[in-house]
Amino acid sequence: MYRDLVPETLEDTILSYLRDQEVYCGEAYDETVDVKSFTAEEEVKDILHDLVVKVNKRIACKDRYDNLKLWHHQYPLFNLEDFIPDFCIDEEMLRKLAFRENLFISELDSLSEPGKAEPKPVGGLCLDIQVVDGHQLIDRDIPSDNEVDLQVFKILQRVKTVTDQKPTVQLTDVEKEVQAKLQEYEQFLKNEMSSNTKKFLVHFSSQFDCQGSNGGSTITAWVDRYFHTLEEKRTEFLRCSSDPLEKSLYTSIQNKKYYTRHTCNHLDLDVRRYYPFTVTKNMVLEGANFLLLRYLAITKYVGIFELSTQYIDGSMCRNIYECIGPRKGKVNGKKIDVCKIYRYVIEECGIEHHGVTALTVYGRIITHEWDSCNYMLNINPLLHVNNKTPAAYERMTLTETWKQDLQLMSNYLDCKTLVEREMNTYLTDHPEIKEMISDYVQNVLLIKPENILNFTKHYFQNLYPCNTPRIPYLDSESGPVCDKQMDDVNF
Repeated sequence: MYRDLVPETLEDTILSYLRDQEVYCGEAYDETVDVKSFTAEEEVKDILHDLVVKVNKRIACKDRYDNLKLWHHQYPLFNLEDFIPDFCIDEEMLRKLAFRENLFISELDSLSEPGKAEPKPVGGLCLDIQVVDGHQLIDRDIPSDNEVDLQVFKILQRVKTVTDQKPTVQLTDVEKEVQAKLQEYEQFLKNEMSSNTKKFLVHFSSQFDCQGSNGGSTITAWVDRYFHTLEEKRTEFLRCSSDPLEKSLYTSIQNKKYYTRHTCNHLDLDVRRYYPFTVTKNMVLEGANFLLLRYLAITKYVGIFELSTQYIDGSMCRNIYECIGPRKGKVNGKKIDVCKIYRYVIEECGIEHHGVTALTVYGRIITHEWDSCNYMLNINPLLHVNNKTPAAYERMTLTETWKQDLQLMSNYLDCKTLVEREMNTYLTDHPEIKEMISDYVQNVLLIKPENILNFTKHYFQNLYPCNTPRIPYLDSESGPVCDKQMDDVNF
C-alpha cells in the first residue's frame, strides 16, 4: 500500500532536486567548491536516511492502524463530526456514558384533560450501558508492537541497499521539529489503536401491563465508540390470553453490508435483506440512539440534524433530532438543569412518529413521551436526583427522601412508639431480666475472660437447669469444656 509508493532511489531524487535549486546542505551551492572534500553529499544522505526511516515507520503504523480499524469493524459509515461540531469520545466521555438506570412505565388517563393526566405506574424499564473490550470472537489476541518493529526492520534493509549507513550528524532545528512530529504521530496512532478496542454493550428490557396483557420489549446492541451499530437484536412482545404476539428485528454488519432479518409470528413473516452502506451509512438504531441521547445531553448540544434508522419491520426511516439545550427544571422537588430532545421518525410511507425525551445534563432520562400514546416513561419519584454524574449501578435508598414523605414518616413514628411501649411492658412484667443481665456483667468484670464470646455461651448455658450437670464451666478445674463436648449439648 503506502510503502509501495516510496521509490527505492528516494535519496537520489531529493539530492537532484537540491542541486537544481542551487541549495546544498543549507547554503548556496557553488560549483567551484569541491564537494567530495567536505563529504557533504554523504552527510545529506545520512540525514535523508534518518528521515526516510521515520517516514516509513509512520507508514507502517498507518497501515497497521487502517487494518485494525477494519478488523474492529470501523467501516465507512457516518462521522458525527459532520453533524456535531467538536464531536469527541475520549476516556472521560466513555465513563460518563456508561451507567445503568431504571424507569417507570406509566399509563395516562385518556379521559383527563390535556396536561392534567396523572401517570399511573404499570411497569418498569431497565437500561444498562457498559464499556467493554471489543474483539472478534475468532481471535481475541491484541497484536503486539513487535509487528511495527519488524516492518521497520524490513524497510531499513531495503534502504541499506540504496545508501550505506553513515555516522549520525547533528540535526537542525527544522529536522528536530519534523522528527518530533513524526514521533508524536506514531504515539497518536498507537493510542488510537488501543482505544478503538473499546465498545458499548447496550441492554434494554421493559415489561408493563397493557390492558390486562403482559407487554414489553428487549434490545441488545453492540455499538462502537462512534455510535455505529455493529449488531443489534430488538424484540417486541405482547402475551395475551390467546396466542402471544412477537416481532423481532436482527441487524448486523456482514460482508461490508447491513444484514437485517425481520420476523413476526402473528403474520408468519421471515423477511431477510441486505442494505449497502450507501443506504445505511447514516443509520442509528435504537441501542445507539440511547447513547446518542446521553451524549447530546451531556455536551448540552443545541441544533437540528438528520440521520436514518430502521423501523421494527426492517424498513428504512428518516431520523431527525432537535435539541433545544439545557433549561431550568424541577425533578422530584430538586431544581436541576434539564435538556429536551425532540425526535421525529418518518417512515417511507410518510407516517410520522414524534417523541420527546427530557434528560439531566448528566444523561439520565427524566421522562420520555410519544405523541398520541397513553404510555410514558418517567423517573422513579422516590429517587434522589442531584447535579452529579450518576453511579454506574444505582441503588434505591430512602435516606434522602423518606423524611419528606408525611405518610411514611407518620407510619414510622407510630411503629416506633408501639415497639417501645411493648418493650417497656415486657421488662416491667419480667424483672428477672434486669437481674440476669446485671449478674452477667458483674461476672464478666470479675473473671475478665480472654474469649468473651465463649464465656458468654457457657455462662448462659449454666442457667439452663437441664444442662447444668453436663456443663461444669465454673466448677471444673481444667477450665471450659472442649468444643466437641459443647457440640453434643442438646438445647
